[in-house]
Amino acid sequence: MLDKADTLSWGNRWAEAQPIYAKASQLFRLQNRPSKALYAAVSEIPADESVSAPATILRLTQDLAKPEAQDPETKLRILTIRGMLQVNYDAAEARATWQEVFSLAIKLHHYELATRAEGEQGIAAFILGDTDTAKKQVVRAWGLSKVERDPAATVRYASVFGAGLVQLHRYKEALTPLDQAIKIATSTKGLAYPTIAVYAKIEALAGLHQYEPALALANRSLARLQGTTYEAHKSQVYISRGSISRESGNWTAAISDYEQAINISKKIDNYRGVTDAGGLLAQSYEHVGNLPGALNAINDAIEANTKIPDELYLVPRNLAIKAGIMGQLGHVDESDALYRKSIALVDVMIEHAATINIQRYLLAEMSDVYSGYFASLCRQKRYEEALGALEKVRGRVESEALEHHASQPVHPATPEESELTRLNIALINTDDPAARASITNAIYTSELQINPSTLTQETIAHPVHLKVLQRSLSPNALLIEYVLAEPNSQAFAITHDSVTPYRLPSKSVIEEDANQYRKEIRGEKEDRALAQRLFAELLGPMKEYAQKTDLVIVPDGSLHLLPFSALADKAGYVLKTHTVDVAPSATVFDLIAQRAQGREVVSMPYIGVAAWTQPADTRNPIVRAITGPQRSQLVPLPDSKQEVETIAEDLPHPSTILLGADATESRFKKLSSESTDVIHLALHGYADIDYPDRSALIFAPDQGSGEDGLLQVREIRGLHLKARMVTLSACNTGVGPVGQAGVANLVNAFIEAGADTVVSTLWELEDHTTEHLMAQFYSKLAVHNRKVEALRTAQLELLDRGLPPYYWASFQIVGDPNGTF
Repeated sequence: MLDKADTLSWGNRWAEAQPIYAKASQLFRLQNRPSKALYAAVSEIPADESVSAPATILRLTQDLAKPEAQDPETKLRILTIRGMLQVNYDAAEARATWQEVFSLAIKLHHYELATRAEGEQGIAAFILGDTDTAKKQVVRAWGLSKVERDPAATVRYASVFGAGLVQLHRYKEALTPLDQAIKIATSTKGLAYPTIAVYAKIEALAGLHQYEPALALANRSLARLQGTTYEAHKSQVYISRGSISRESGNWTAAISDYEQAINISKKIDNYRGVTDAGGLLAQSYEHVGNLPGALNAINDAIEANTKIPDELYLVPRNLAIKAGIMGQLGHVDESDALYRKSIALVDVMIEHAATINIQRYLLAEMSDVYSGYFASLCRQKRYEEALGALEKVRGRVESEALEHHASQPVHPATPEESELTRLNIALINTDDPAARASITNAIYTSELQINPSTLTQETIAHPVHLKVLQRSLSPNALLIEYVLAEPNSQAFAITHDSVTPYRLPSKSVIEEDANQYRKEIRGEKEDRALAQRLFAELLGPMKEYAQKTDLVIVPDGSLHLLPFSALADKAGYVLKTHTVDVAPSATVFDLIAQRAQGREVVSMPYIGVAAWTQPADTRNPIVRAITGPQRSQLVPLPDSKQEVETIAEDLPHPSTILLGADATESRFKKLSSESTDVIHLALHGYADIDYPDRSALIFAPDQGSGEDGLLQVREIRGLHLKARMVTLSACNTGVGPVGQAGVANLVNAFIEAGADTVVSTLWELEDHTTEHLMAQFYSKLAVHNRKVEALRTAQLELLDRGLPPYYWASFQIVGDPNGTF
């Protein structure tokens, strides 16, 4: 009987096991077997979520002191049940309990339980903000569960890994492990309903704006839970459904669901549920203008979090929400103090990020903390502090790389990296959909095993001071740092002798217009009305625009993908009167300016690379982008050879040119460490929006070199470049997943690797026009035009020929706009 119940509970079917455990407990007491009776009794607990978890946890702790609990198997069972409850209510205590479970399970040779215990420690670590440890432990438990053929554990850890990705807004990536968990659970006899995976999938679908399937899945889950005692599960679904309503603009429905979640959570002392739903309810009340209700809700949320003081993840968000409310109520000093405390906590979390991309996404997730404080400080005219608050998040990854990259040694490929290379080659060389799907899954697993860069453990010394930044700006320069937010966005206009904040339309309005305009440009349309509307939203309010000729744009959100040169006032496009430079942040702009001034004289002025130089086929037009990567998409780029050779004639000698089969990844990596003025890469480009580290430039095949021909973002960061300019004459090199913390893309990776300036593209370009624009660009560099002015002149030549923005606005300068060759 006990074995049958244990089999059910091992598959997480606790509700079915509960009556069997109850009967077993009764029989064991009649047989005077107290240890077994206690084992069965505590095993009834997980099936009932309607009781107070803290009280149950206390009772289990008291049970551990009983004589009958000294039996090792019974003690292990009590610890396991206590750990299960604590994961949902107090992560710090859970971590300690699961460490005990791990040790005792090893001692008793219960290795599958030990694997689960390691995974549960990882879940607790994530909640506590230690994402580095969390990733290692959950991934290890996930992998071992497959080896041990423990499908219930595989479902559990695939689910929680996916849920963690959802928390970091990596929605599409999250669907891979979540769907895997759901598939295993529904196809394996004896496994429970995969609740964590289902609820995380609801949030992932909502994050992808797939509201109808998300709402349908939430409603099915609530219907399934009616009449059960799974109160914590109900609370979570109400939170998820409320967020769907909120994203859809139905604030009344959102408020109702959040209130339901809070009521359920309070009834069972689910402090995390109150903390989460309370913050969301406060934001909803604030949106509809109910500030007293918002203040009460956020105070309840913060108070609930004091019951689980080690769980940091929701604390910064809730403190920032209260700070914003207090500011609106006129309590400025209290608002400032709350913002400062919130930012300090975010800094702790960022320092423990497992990877650079997790660091980026955490910064994006917490960006409301920084943008809210920025707006508050601007209203108080505390501009130096406002810039500092913003620069703690803007371009942080790139700033850390610029300060610490030189100290990071180049390392030989690890076994995990070599396996990834092998898989990439296999993916490129097959067109079979089933094979590609299998290889892609293997790539995902392999990527999880790669250790993070040590740069994630470094911190930026300090953001740039306002006066220092102003000294970096030329008399003709206007640096504009954007902050997209609701209900109003902000912009900081900085010149060498002034700083002015501006209030702009809401984030939703600006991003809708920016996304629509980019869509029309890519369709080769010319929409002057929309170009003028965006100009009015983003540049029109700024009096400095008419006084300066050099724009330095620090974008936010979807503005990262907007070509500012193609905005227009009534007189014409911005390109007609201004140069445009883009910087990840003001701090990065200043650091690059300092580095550029100290560049040494180079011995190899130019490296040109064109791999796909074979004669053209019949396809027209030919674009320098692929959707694969796969070999069949790597069409010839016949104009790329002439492009790199023409540039070589314009620039000082000696030069190094890699063409065709010689243009391999291994040869380029060796050459790239040399000090040089210009690196020009005329290649196919591949932008992976969902997995940014996979975005790559495509080199010629090179069997036996240990390279796959894909120079990916992950690898670029590890290069040690000494280049004044890198030109990525490929498609989509400036594209990446957009967040408030920036864009994770090839451009930023080259900046981190040591390039002063990167010339990149924002969409697919036709090969012949690209060659022509590049030739014009370098001819202007050859007569000592500044980099940014040379690009503008080349673009103007196409504009003056009557070509729409599609043909000229894609190219942009990122980094240092100045300097000549």
